[in-house]
Amino acid sequence: MSQAVRDLEPKALWNHFADLNAVPRPSKHEERVIAFAKAFGEGLGLPTEVDHAGNVIIRKPGTKGKE
Repeated sequence: MSQAVRDLEPKALWNHFADLNAVPRPSKHEERVIAFAKAFGEGLGLPTEVDHAGNVIIRKPGTKGKE
């Protein structure tokens, strides 16, 4: 991914996007990107699961008092 993308604001968002985009994920071979997304959620300490279809679900609880 081009450095121009990493320089966009907000930088944290675009850096995560560039990192995700760098993971090879051809059709029917999404294991590496699934592992990347799962590790991302777990690294944030968020409940993370992969369903039977390979969807990565990362749950973030609502802010206390604003659920």
